[in-house]
Amino acid sequence: MAQTDFTIDPAIVEHLRSVIASGGMDRRYPLLGEGLNGKVYEFEDYAVKVFKPDAVEKNDAVLLSRLSGHASFPRVHYREEGWMIVDKVSGPTLWQALQGGEKLQGHLYDQIEEAVEHCYARGVIPDDLHLNNIMVDQEGRVKFVDVGRFFRTEQAAAHKEALAENLETVKYCGLFRFFSSSKRKRPWFSSNRHRRRSHSGSSPRQWRHSSSDRHWRWKKSSW
Repeated sequence: MAQTDFTIDPAIVEHLRSVIASGGMDRRYPLLGEGLNGKVYEFEDYAVKVFKPDAVEKNDAVLLSRLSGHASFPRVHYREEGWMIVDKVSGPTLWQALQGGEKLQGHLYDQIEEAVEHCYARGVIPDDLHLNNIMVDQEGRVKFVDVGRFFRTEQAAAHKEALAENLETVKYCGLFRFFSSSKRKRPWFSSNRHRRRSHSGSSPRQWRHSSSDRHWRWKKSSW
């Protein structure tokens, strides 16, 4: 079923629907990223995600709509079976920034925690967090651009420990400067201890969730 927030020109929707149906996206629009479940293309100020017919995970639009209103999640402008239109995010992934020699400041980790709190409060567990699916836009705001493995639950508390572990992995792999630049109260699901870990920021393949098993290969510094 097609759903829209009525802010996008219907002519754009019709045009993209036609191009997608004809299989012409690869020929006509730049590829931003590709994963096991589909591809993301650049169209004007939007990112168009087209799922593969056999994609296992197609809940991105539903989850992003549920998380709407938070600055760390791209806005969904239109969705229907097989594809969706969302805000395009311009900037590097945290992994690209780290590999480019940038030192990830603690305020970025603060934003990640805030976004995770937002998810948790809405019964969404942000599973599979890592530096390759979080970007930093031109205003210095973190953006979660791949929520394919997020999931809804009525028993969020049952996932508290795993969520805390995931956040710690992101923290240590990202080598965030001092881990936090603010004195904001830490979310109750976060660990209060800095555990010693074998994770290293030298390669994403050493993470708890490997970037090779499912995640997107970003072609450009935008989404």
